[in-house]
Amino acid sequence: MTDPADPVLLFDEDGRMFVLHDPALASDLIESEEEFLEGYDGRGRPVRARGEPGHVGLTLVSTEPRPDKLRARVERYYSVFAARHPTRTPPPEADLVAFVRAVAEDWIEE
Repeated sequence: MTDPADPVLLFDEDGRMFVLHDPALASDLIESEEEFLEGYDGRGRPVRARGEPGHVGLTLVSTEPRPDKLRARVERYYSVFAARHPTRTPPPEADLVAFVRAVAEDWIEE
């Protein structure tokens, strides 16, 4: 299986979103497999955290993209965490790769 493509969109159980522009740096953001809920690579494929605490990496769960799940996660993020910005809505791109890139570029740390 191939490595996740960048950028990677990561989501915690509260719906917060984090953007990882280099999947090789996953252990800098993710302490352990347990704190990771869900993520999608730059092609919309699901990823999971693997490895010992302090040495966590990302691997693909499937080579098939999951556009509906990814878009639903992003929609939840925007509705909960970006809602205080009245003009903040998910990017309108229909192409999944363009959508992921637009989300990563639009993301602001809350």
